[in-house]
Amino acid sequence: MVRLGQRNVLRGLSLALAPGERLAVVGPNGAGKTTLIRALAGLIRPRRGHVSLRGSRGPDEPAARAGLGFLGHRPSLYPHLSARENLAFAARLHGTTDAARIEAALEVVGLAADANRLVRDYSRGMQQRLGLALALLPEPDVVLLDEPDASLDAAGVDDLPVMIDALAPRAAVLFSTHDERVAEALGARVVRLAAGRLTEDPREAPAPKPPPLQALPLPRPPGFARAVRAMIAKDARVEWRAREQVPTLLMFTLLAAVVFDMAFIAALGSEVAAVAVGVLWISVLLAATLAGTRLFTTEFERGTLDGLLVAPVDPSGIYLAKFALLAIETAFVGVAQLIFLSLLLNVSLFQASTIGAVLLAAAAISAILALQSSLVVNARAREMLMPLLAIPPAVPVLLAGVGITLGALEVTPAGQQGAWFGLLAVVAVVFLTLGTVLYPQAARA
Repeated sequence: MVRLGQRNVLRGLSLALAPGERLAVVGPNGAGKTTLIRALAGLIRPRRGHVSLRGSRGPDEPAARAGLGFLGHRPSLYPHLSARENLAFAARLHGTTDAARIEAALEVVGLAADANRLVRDYSRGMQQRLGLALALLPEPDVVLLDEPDASLDAAGVDDLPVMIDALAPRAAVLFSTHDERVAEALGARVVRLAAGRLTEDPREAPAPKPPPLQALPLPRPPGFARAVRAMIAKDARVEWRAREQVPTLLMFTLLAAVVFDMAFIAALGSEVAAVAVGVLWISVLLAATLAGTRLFTTEFERGTLDGLLVAPVDPSGIYLAKFALLAIETAFVGVAQLIFLSLLLNVSLFQASTIGAVLLAAAAISAILALQSSLVVNARAREMLMPLLAIPPAVPVLLAGVGITLGALEVTPAGQQGAWFGLLAVVAVVFLTLGTVLYPQAARA
């Protein structure tokens, strides 16, 4: 049983697919087809019952997901990467760098000539073809496709069985569709989903009783560190091309420094130092909050978060990759503000201790915000919730940062800096630990 909110969306379902079998789930809008496929992929946790892949563990296990291909309602594509780069990233998450397999997939789905174009310039039909290539790239044993014919023209629908036969010939394929002609083209057995229940198509021959499930050897998932590095590299490349965060944050920090420089042009040295410290740490907090608000939301809105969660990667790696990206962005903005304030306000902020404080504080704040961003990604008011949630746990970070900076400027005793650095380290470790433990549970709630 799968329950969403107060409604039981799926009830009393039992399905079994043999290797090479194809099953079409047909039903009207709202029947629960997408929910069924998401539950089978492990993106929704059933209240009762279980999902078994390859006769062994369910999709909660990264090793089981190594043999799973998935195409959701929206293809899991990064618009600022090319088709080849999207496939290469997916391959790295599955622990392979087989360039020949990538080129073969591009050829089969008819995108070889456009492989280096950014996906944002693709038509919807081309994106759907690329989404199919992503789902079939690891040569999976089980393939789950949510309306694979969506946005495809007649030629594309005719090509569906060719794509599947070429890239995943032995896979058990379950797909949803509104069009029974798609099921016929794929030679699939048809079941109907209505009001959360499945029924066999009366025109179909009764399904043969499946053989007893046997546990098969599971593919070896990629190394944890390797997958995290791949996600960090992907995020950095996307940010470099999209320029959605860092340029805006840098402009904000520069304007803040200029405005306070103009306002305190006649201030005394101690007053300028106090202002510089305040501007520095408010800039760090605001930059992290603004960037952190969109950290998981962007992945969620474009459908790529599902692709990450279905990949054979421990979800804690997704949290750590997002934390690393936010920490790098926040540290970059903080160090830039150190330079701006030192030059404009003529305050010697650019010291080893203040640089260290900014770097460690960036890690601590990013650990906090990455966790909060991951937990509120489904909330409607997340843009309003994030600042409210960020400030209370960030207070110790701000106090420590201010204390270290004042010590560097000799406003307070420098001997207190060690305790402040210790506080920053404790906050960073605590929230990093919480994030790696809590996010895997929240991601599949």
